[in-house]
Amino acid sequence: MADKVRVGIIGVGQIGTAHLRNYANIPEAEVVAVADLFPERLERACAGFGIPDRYADYRELLARDDIEAVDVCVHNNKHAPLTIAALEAGKHVYCEKPMAGTYRDAENMHLAAQKA
Repeated sequence: MADKVRVGIIGVGQIGTAHLRNYANIPEAEVVAVADLFPERLERACAGFGIPDRYADYRELLARDDIEAVDVCVHNNKHAPLTIAALEAGKHVYCEKPMAGTYRDAENMHLAAQKA
């Protein structure tokens, strides 16, 4: 079996925390870093799920070469810029529906995925 997929999560509010609980049940995945604007969310996520690294700036998470996949767990209207940045950083991206707040944002996400 291959090594675990190393995951970074952007946004550890309600949805991000739900995703963390689910990742804990996937032996093939390992959440190694989280990013969020709120320090208390970062502290809660890292302490509660044993995550070693946290970032207030998601770009620092995306800059890591050892993170293969990114789970975007922010407000729907912020999906596009974060997803596109993650794709441009060479990451696999998981982003739930609704894909984006506007058709144009969703189309830009789709184009970025095709390019990546």
